[in-house]
Amino acid sequence: MSLRRRIVLTQLALLALGLLTAGASSFAALNDWKNDSEHNRMTAVGREAAALFAESGPGGSWSRLSEATSDLDRLWRAAGDGGGLPLFLQVRRADGAVVETVSFVGEPPLPDDLRPGEATGGNPDGERFVRTEARPRPGKDDDGLFGREGPDWLVRTAWVPGERHYLVTSMRTTEQDEFFGRTLGTQVSVTLAVLLGVGLLVWRAVRRATRPLEEIAATAARIGDGDLGRRLAVHGPKTEVGRLAEALNGMLAQIEASFREREASRDRLRRFVADASHELRTPVATVRGYAELFRRGAADRPEDLAKAMRRIESEAERMGRLVDEMLLLARLDQGRPLEREPVDLAALAADAVADAAVVEPDRPLTLEADGPVVVTGDAGRLRQVLDNLLANVRRHTPAGTAATVRVSERDGEAVLEVADEGPGIPADERARVFERFYRADPSRSRDRGGAGLGLSIVAAVAEAHGGRASVADAPGGGAAFTITLPR
Repeated sequence: MSLRRRIVLTQLALLALGLLTAGASSFAALNDWKNDSEHNRMTAVGREAAALFAESGPGGSWSRLSEATSDLDRLWRAAGDGGGLPLFLQVRRADGAVVETVSFVGEPPLPDDLRPGEATGGNPDGERFVRTEARPRPGKDDDGLFGREGPDWLVRTAWVPGERHYLVTSMRTTEQDEFFGRTLGTQVSVTLAVLLGVGLLVWRAVRRATRPLEEIAATAARIGDGDLGRRLAVHGPKTEVGRLAEALNGMLAQIEASFREREASRDRLRRFVADASHELRTPVATVRGYAELFRRGAADRPEDLAKAMRRIESEAERMGRLVDEMLLLARLDQGRPLEREPVDLAALAADAVADAAVVEPDRPLTLEADGPVVVTGDAGRLRQVLDNLLANVRRHTPAGTAATVRVSERDGEAVLEVADEGPGIPADERARVFERFYRADPSRSRDRGGAGLGLSIVAAVAEAHGGRASVADAPGGGAAFTITLPR
């Protein structure tokens, strides 16, 4: 069963329970009032009739009550404004023998036992009330009012004060019963009409309230088919459904971001494997070629043998560097902890510049540092960052191109900058220079011994220290690589 139908049925069940409870309580109170009213009227008339009987005495005219206007008037006044006068009065002796009878509409169906109860302090007349139903019509079953001869009656019996007689009075209850029945029918009809009307209103209200849930279900189905960019419409952010839609949109955004990141990671891994295979193919082919040359007789020619050994050694070193760099990147990707100790970037940069000057004496290298700039980090990895940046200058700028290494403090952070005066990096390539195996000029970089992992290691080491790496144009032309580290 749908949520909408369950809500409507629950609302109608609760409403029906409330209406039935209220109706039953009302009818119980109405029935009590009707019975009390009838009993009070019968008691008043019966006592007045008993007084008339007592006044008439033996052989009196009580039996001619139907012709005594003044006496009837006393009975009508005794009945009050409640309506309905007892239409049957009968005096009986204590043994049940009928003494006198006054009937205006014939004799009602009387039960066999009409003797009043014992007189008590709370009931001095010993009055007793009995309800009798009209006899069924001859040849017909008792099927309610239309299958009976006449109406139903209320019978009262009570002792006549000071006499050994008791008085039987009876009154029709048809009008009261019909009124009660009409009221009951009206109440049932109104209850059904209210349930129907409220049911329709509740159905429309619930349908309108749950329409956003249908939209959520439809959108979720489309998202399940792969449309991760779709979002739920928020109808009223302060409503429960609105908050649900906002929460689901936030979750969908995270799922989409995670999915995109997974796809990007998968693409990077695919490119990494392809690039690593490509990088290793050349040295492996070189080693294989010189091994084949050695097998074909180069061992008998000392010059060819020496050349083959040098090339094999060179390519083996190249493969070793590549493998070491890939292992380093793998460790950094796994988030393995680095050594943490105070490191003076100015002193570290001075050593790196001195070593680079030895490797390439003809290149002007300048160190600018105002003083010690100490950070907490891994000295070996930070030195590798400097070496990779200076090696990048050597590979991608003409010989003799000046370069500057600056160490400073800016906004509470340590800043390490390596700027050159070379050709620079095109703006459309700067976003990719820190990608693994990326080269702006692949053929030239491979010829110069680079595998395209140096700047990737620079960015990874900076991120492992909680910093970042960036590239921009140098003030005098060329490229400026900046490493920012927290202090």
